[in-house]
Amino acid sequence: MKILLAKRRAMGDTVFLSSTVENLSAALPGSEIHVLAPGAFLPLLEGHPKIKTLLSYDEGWVSLLKKIRALALDQYIQLHSSSGRRWMAYLSGAKAVNFSVQNNETEVAYGKHPNALEWDGFFLRSMFGEKISVPGPAPKIYLSQSEKEKGREFWKNRGIDGRRVVFLGLGASRSTKRWPAAHFARFAELLRDRTDLVPAIIVGPGSTEATFGGEVLDQFRAKALRAYVGADKGDFIHADGLSTRDLACALSAVRAYVGNDSGPKHVAAALGIPTFTFFGPEDPVEWHPYARETHPVFFTPGLNCRREDEGRWCGLEVCNEQKHRCMVDLDPVDAFAEVKKTLGL
Repeated sequence: MKILLAKRRAMGDTVFLSSTVENLSAALPGSEIHVLAPGAFLPLLEGHPKIKTLLSYDEGWVSLLKKIRALALDQYIQLHSSSGRRWMAYLSGAKAVNFSVQNNETEVAYGKHPNALEWDGFFLRSMFGEKISVPGPAPKIYLSQSEKEKGREFWKNRGIDGRRVVFLGLGASRSTKRWPAAHFARFAELLRDRTDLVPAIIVGPGSTEATFGGEVLDQFRAKALRAYVGADKGDFIHADGLSTRDLACALSAVRAYVGNDSGPKHVAAALGIPTFTFFGPEDPVEWHPYARETHPVFFTPGLNCRREDEGRWCGLEVCNEQKHRCMVDLDPVDAFAEVKKTLGL
């Protein structure tokens, strides 16, 4: 059976596609699985042994549709779909098209609010039966040995062994999902004063992340934290301009990820790196399907300002009334203590 899995979502969703592919392949041995995803995140699926072809949404639709039709598909499966993205499925030439929808009605049908490793599994089970696992297997990013070495060299070229690096994840889909800049600085100060670990910031693309990265660096300087510069050892590492795949290589060599719920967090988890994640406006029930022993979360449950999705979610872009307390109240001292305990420092 020839199957195309299509998902046009963010970095984390693309990482979870690795699980969906593994799940489907195990249930349908011998099937030929192709994936359509955003071009910016598609490199995270390179090297996956169960993926036949990777296709990018960023390609011109005429040539992309030509490639899809040439696959002679049995199934076009669009995951987490909206009506505005269905036309390509209908023009794909596939013998059958199916669309998953994530809403209250499907939650009732599934009997629970699924997490990120369950949504696709429940939907595929409705198509292919009980042989589909729910939840699916853990996501995995496949790096070659040379890519892992490239990751180690990335840190070595900056004057440090990657095993001493704590990656600080500053990215977030909106400002209310960010831990405050001053908290990141206090956490970095604690690393400097009480461990031999070194925080690292790799600023991602986009003006919003660059602006927040600048705020964090200003807070670092206010605490007299010095950057590594060539042979001059400092208290933190600052870099930018990495491609998605190169970021994965770099993350594969670090000791831990500490930061916001974001795409790089899921990349780190898929590489087997311990993660420590700050959740504020959104309950981790959906977007943190990982063992809390190795992937702790920092979250204040029961806040009455989370008024959407049965109290699990707040969609505010700016929090004036509550002064962003869901993130502000997550103390960096407590976070540092949890990191020390989990890493055995």
